[in-house]
Amino acid sequence: MTDRGASEAPIDARERLLAEMRRLKDASGLSYGRLAGRTHYSRSSWERFLNGKQLPTRVAVEQLAAAVGKEPASLLAYWDALDTTSRELAETPRDTPSAPNDSQETGTPGSTGVSRGNTGVLLRRLLPLCYVVFGAVLGALGAVLLMDHGQSAAAAPRTLPSRAVGADVTAAAPKPGCRGDSCLEGEPQARNCQWDAVTARETWLRGLQIQLRYSARCKAVWGRVENGTVGDAVSITDRWGRTEDSTVRVGTDTYTRMLSTADAPASTITICGKIPSQHEQECAPDTKPPAP
Repeated sequence: MTDRGASEAPIDARERLLAEMRRLKDASGLSYGRLAGRTHYSRSSWERFLNGKQLPTRVAVEQLAAAVGKEPASLLAYWDALDTTSRELAETPRDTPSAPNDSQETGTPGSTGVSRGNTGVLLRRLLPLCYVVFGAVLGALGAVLLMDHGQSAAAAPRTLPSRAVGADVTAAAPKPGCRGDSCLEGEPQARNCQWDAVTARETWLRGLQIQLRYSARCKAVWGRVENGTVGDAVSITDRWGRTEDSTVRVGTDTYTRMLSTADAPASTITICGKIPSQHEQECAPDTKPPAP
């Protein structure tokens, strides 16, 4: 009887934790997409957590409580009651999404996507570290050169932070090939608009990452989807009903051609991700886009 009770205790703690997390999420009225928008975890991660397919991390438990405006103490008590093995497995890094590389768009507009897989994710996560290491090497080399000329080591240049290195890359980028209305229907990479691109708006649909990308240099936007499958699609529509769309033909990603933001800010652009095989669509803002 003792052995059986010991084996069931962690299961009971897990069930109580998940039941309370689901109760709080349902009571808040938050969808998985809106919950992802208020936390550092993707929509697909929350679906796995709350459906019991993956044990949430302690940070995820805290962030759920914060997202619904509740104190985390009771939830954390359930999490702390889990056995050591379960807690360690929960804290093992898996697939929390990371920010895309702003200097390059993946996929091909209106046609072919590029399959990245785990290698692409790893490279994106290692890129900031590469900047730091590269800066450190340059700093060390500068120190050696200064000391060789009899100057104090204290005068050696300090390592630039990775943000400064990224700014230097953007400053050295090719001149944009269009601006405002001249970017209409243009391909972002062909017009050199991707170098300063940032994500102006983002939403999720069953793990499909839907992003509205914006370039201040080009005064233009385009839509992008990642982590999709063949047939998934993305579209953007401006306030005048002009629309650009693209469908994943190969791989997991694709992006559209551009719309201008010269006469209206990026906040007026509606972006939608679609999974036709499931007859599902998610738009941001959460309203129907203007009719084309």
